[in-house]
Amino acid sequence: MKNALLLINLIAFGFVGKAQQLMNFHDFTGVTIQGDAISFSQYFGKKILVVNTASFCGYTYQYEDLQSLYQLYGGENFEIIGFPCNNFGNQEPGSDSTIIEFCTNNYGVTFQMMERIDIQTGDTAEVFKWLQRGELNGVEDAQITWNFHKFLIDANGKWVRHFASTTNPKDTAITNWITADVSTISIQSFSAPHALLYPNPTSGITNLQFETAALRHIRVFNSLGKEVLNTNSTLSNLQINNTGKGIYFVQIEEKGIFQTQKLVVQ
Repeated sequence: MKNALLLINLIAFGFVGKAQQLMNFHDFTGVTIQGDAISFSQYFGKKILVVNTASFCGYTYQYEDLQSLYQLYGGENFEIIGFPCNNFGNQEPGSDSTIIEFCTNNYGVTFQMMERIDIQTGDTAEVFKWLQRGELNGVEDAQITWNFHKFLIDANGKWVRHFASTTNPKDTAITNWITADVSTISIQSFSAPHALLYPNPTSGITNLQFETAALRHIRVFNSLGKEVLNTNSTLSNLQINNTGKGIYFVQIEEKGIFQTQKLVVQ
């Protein structure tokens, strides 16, 4: 077994209870403007620019710059997520279908847009509480005062920096951050649920082995953040395909407990 594990650089990460540590962007969920529920954990390994948008604002022209930024850098390492809201000057009064029609027809938007949300009311979306409150994100307060406020989230889902509406999406402070070398994704120590990975670089197959059988949600990402597996399993042994030589991140959820294991196949 020790020889098999020589092929693996395995570090575990996770949390037993959210109250025991700060949440990050990947802990939240949302609904796309098309009505699909998604987990932001799908962006693990990618840098994210989050922006609150509006269709009838003096900064609405920034849709064009956001789309240009997405065309330049979007894909395997970087994503943009737009959250329409009507809290600032009532400048986003339309329905989700009206909003997506507007930004698509006028600005050719192809980056991910979410359903219209509230930012200032008592129904403030949880992710925007986290974005604006230092005691939640662990960095600083960043109150949104107008449309097209921007937040940078790193590949680990950690809050990095924010910019007011006046900062253009293609400002060098943003583009330099996007293009900066992606450091190794930080993985912290974690104790459960225990899992072992046995990769075969020749066949591109990795066997995932648990001590016991139980219902688990398992997702696997390559080093560029591309998902190569997303499944529920009750097996104590699971075969993961498409894991040739390279670095992968195996995310496991069991009874609300998460861990991510870094797998290096040499």
